[in-house]
Amino acid sequence: MVWGYMSSHGVGRLHIVSGTVKTMDYIEILQNKLLPTARDLLGNHSWIFQDDNAPCHRGKVVQKWLEDHTVNRMNWPGQSPDLNLIESLWFKIGYEISKKKPSNKRELIEALIFSFNHIVSKDLLLKLLHSMTKRCRAVIKANGWPIKC
Repeated sequence: MVWGYMSSHGVGRLHIVSGTVKTMDYIEILQNKLLPTARDLLGNHSWIFQDDNAPCHRGKVVQKWLEDHTVNRMNWPGQSPDLNLIESLWFKIGYEISKKKPSNKRELIEALIFSFNHIVSKDLLLKLLHSMTKRCRAVIKANGWPIKC
């Protein structure tokens, strides 16, 4: 599994995860990846954090950590990848990685890091961001069922 960060200002530090992410692992990722990335890309501007509603993201200790670090979290329905822009970004990165045909884990991780840091452009990030209104309308029209993005 991979944890990544994106905003209209760019992408941030990736974290390659071995095994299952537990609540304390997630807090470590937030501390060591999310906060420094947000600070580097956004400075003192306010921002809203969106995760994918995985069980380790919902733990009380995680919610307390987010509150203690004044991280504003977006409330949104679980199991709704159409409304999570990084899912579209992962799809694009996966496509780029598949063209390299990595043959082992090391090559896969190298291709992932390269793609995340070099193929993702500011234009792509802004295009994804500007697609949210259309996505929200489509999900509402589909009564919450999957849409074609």
